[in-house]
Amino acid sequence: MSVFEQLQPFVSLCQACGMIPYTMRRNSVTDKFERFTFSVRNVSTWWFLLVLLSQISVVVMIRFLGGDTLDALSIDRNIPITMVILNGATSLCFLAQLVSPRWIAFNCRHLGNAVEAVQKVEVLFGEKFITEHRSSIMTRFFIGFAAIIITSAGTIFAAVPVFTILLPKNSAIIAIAALSFSLASVTVIFDCSMLFVHICYYIVAHYIQLVLLDCDKKGMEEIQTTVRRRRDNTEMVKRNAIIFDYLCQASSELDNIFSLPALFVFGIKFVTVISTAFAYIYRFLVTNILLEKAVWIYSFVFLAESIRILVLLTAADMPVRQVRLLHERVTAISLSGLTKTMAEKITMMTLLIQIDEDRVHLSAAGLFKVGVHLIPALTGAVVTYMAILLQN
Repeated sequence: MSVFEQLQPFVSLCQACGMIPYTMRRNSVTDKFERFTFSVRNVSTWWFLLVLLSQISVVVMIRFLGGDTLDALSIDRNIPITMVILNGATSLCFLAQLVSPRWIAFNCRHLGNAVEAVQKVEVLFGEKFITEHRSSIMTRFFIGFAAIIITSAGTIFAAVPVFTILLPKNSAIIAIAALSFSLASVTVIFDCSMLFVHICYYIVAHYIQLVLLDCDKKGMEEIQTTVRRRRDNTEMVKRNAIIFDYLCQASSELDNIFSLPALFVFGIKFVTVISTAFAYIYRFLVTNILLEKAVWIYSFVFLAESIRILVLLTAADMPVRQVRLLHERVTAISLSGLTKTMAEKITMMTLLIQIDEDRVHLSAAGLFKVGVHLIPALTGAVVTYMAILLQN
């Protein structure tokens, strides 16, 4: 079964939260997925625009609702100006989360190119081979969906005590409910974009893994080889080289979509993690009602944002790990002495040259490669900035 046939629940979730205006178009003859479409006649398009306008309205309203309290906090002599600046930066970073999902949604051309490349890969593999090696997209979707629900619910429960302070005294419970709904909306749409990144790179990694399995099958078959078998093996290696090239094209299109959002997300999440950690520690040094009420939101946001960073890093690293394993396997086959003919050797060396980790790496706007190798550097940077802030 094609991976796109398993994406319907995830696409429905993204449409429901207003992240994407696309719909899945099916072939009228085979009733299978054909491509994603965008049209003003689709209900999802108008729902996308409605959610976008409502979130922009909420961003404007939040500034007026909590303006007096934030001004009072800024003139409190017990609160340093660093704390005020970090709280303001955290609020702006939270609202800035709306930018990256919209950027992803509007890059439909690159998404369509990536889908076409993966569809060509599925044709080359064949439906039988794909059916024998099913993906775990549905399992990952259900785990991600549960994580999104838990995160949004936890954010609301942790933020309600802060809303009671930020809102005017005469505000009704309806205002708190409206802010809670808006908070959940922003959280859900951003977490859906993180799940979107994870699933996209998992699909690429899954098909690279199938190439690896195909190469393992070739290595076993070459133990007892014939002239005809050698010819078939050569054709199979050429097919795997073409498949890998298509997967690299899909990864390149994904890099065009996620490259700038990755840098943007790293920036806002890095600031948020430092701000919330500093605020949580600083509440033990001074007494302030806002800091006391916000203790749960600080700790919860710190944990949630750290997990989001890890999700992005591990998602971008999945294809890289599979390419590394594929390169090791192809190298082992080429050095095993099983490839006898010159045609086999040339074909194998051509495939080895093509297997490069840089072709599937996600870059943050071309500045650095995204992956789990950044975890030590990010951890060290957080500790360093925390030490600097606590000394001032």
